[in-house]
Amino acid sequence: MPVNRTPRPSRRLSDGWAITLSFDALATLFTALVLCATGALLPGITEDHGPATEPTSPRALAFFLSALLLVSSLAGTAVLLSRAGTDRSRALALRLSGVRLALLLVSAGSFVVYGIVTVEPA
Repeated sequence: MPVNRTPRPSRRLSDGWAITLSFDALATLFTALVLCATGALLPGITEDHGPATEPTSPRALAFFLSALLLVSSLAGTAVLLSRAGTDRSRALALRLSGVRLALLLVSAGSFVVYGIVTVEPA
């Protein structure tokens, strides 16, 4: 490898992708925080009254696992973007981020619609 080799200049993200990535990071972290809070509160909400130091409900563990999965996918996207050697791997990371953001928004929207449909008539 030549000593005088200069690093290849990296292409900047477009403004649209930069905004999408920032919303994706915020939405993912907020959703993971809400899932962790729900998992922590779930044993006290249900009839499952165990010690407060650990979750005793399998549903609570599912909330914690979901939050961990979300944060792990966000970290994976960050690693893919930071080590993107080709445009193909960079495009893959951007698509994964966009798909995750779309899934979070659709699930939040369906949760709101479900609440409106079931709570409003009651």
